[in-house]
Amino acid sequence: MSDRPDHEAVPPAKREERLERDNYRCQYCGEKGTAEGGFATLEIHHKTREPEDMDVHDLENLITACRSCHSWHHQQTTDEEVPVDLSEADLSELLPHDLNIIKVLAEIGPASTGEIAEAMTTDNSLMTVRLRLYVLMGLDNIVDSRESQLVDQDADSGKWGLPDQIARSERGRIPEEPQALLQRAEEEQVRQALERGCSRETIGEVIGVTPRTTWDKEKRANAYDFPLEAVSRTGGTGDDAGSRSPSVETTQETDQQELETVAAMSDGGSGDGSTEPAEDTNDDESHAAVTRSDDVSVTAEISTAISALQTVEEALSGD
Repeated sequence: MSDRPDHEAVPPAKREERLERDNYRCQYCGEKGTAEGGFATLEIHHKTREPEDMDVHDLENLITACRSCHSWHHQQTTDEEVPVDLSEADLSELLPHDLNIIKVLAEIGPASTGEIAEAMTTDNSLMTVRLRLYVLMGLDNIVDSRESQLVDQDADSGKWGLPDQIARSERGRIPEEPQALLQRAEEEQVRQALERGCSRETIGEVIGVTPRTTWDKEKRANAYDFPLEAVSRTGGTGDDAGSRSPSVETTQETDQQELETVAAMSDGGSGDGSTEPAEDTNDDESHAAVTRSDDVSVTAEISTAISALQTVEEALSGD
């Protein structure tokens, strides 16, 4: 039994009912309690101490949290403590972790993912911190009323900072490394398909990933804002594309065909949000040098994906 006051105050019957409703899992991080074969010590947290139109111990005012997340919740940074203006729309998309990250960057940025995690007031894995950095970097692509990003990444060092701390932004840059280019292009295709109402299951089938992985790709796409239309069939880039890129066999027209194909495969509903995925890459690591033979591999992979999508489109058209 925890010695946390709001945990002890919950009547045992209400505590057990809330645990059952939450499937004996922490509702912040998803860790299982011992009743479900996990190792987390579960506690019951009051969402607010002064709820309106309900008792303080009403089930709707209670939520299951592991000891670590419960502690984090009570130590969280508030929006009054961060050096940026946040609207209600911004806050609706952010977690308390995010406010802590912004505060840390204001104090020590630019900083690596590891440095940020170490400076935070609660324990967070590098994966968790990195995923939240993507959200902060891409918030202006999520919240319509936000005109600028909250966080940026330096294209040279890979470190994170507030926008005025970054010398050269990674956002909108076309990577020279073929595999990085392919990854950014695919992430942007996923984002555009989701915006058109395609389900995560359908997108996953088309590009060969699990629906869980599309969450990560969408976060990264929002963060990096890759200029898909700037990559031309001849290998050139648009005037505002930033760095030069390898030759990749894709154009704005074929991108549109791909998205229309995925949209045609969808029944119109977006996929339900299963657990958000673990991150696939470590963007703090530098990439090795590559040869032009890698360009051919990238071109082949993208061409294969386009061909698969066009085949599906033709099949659907014939129905």
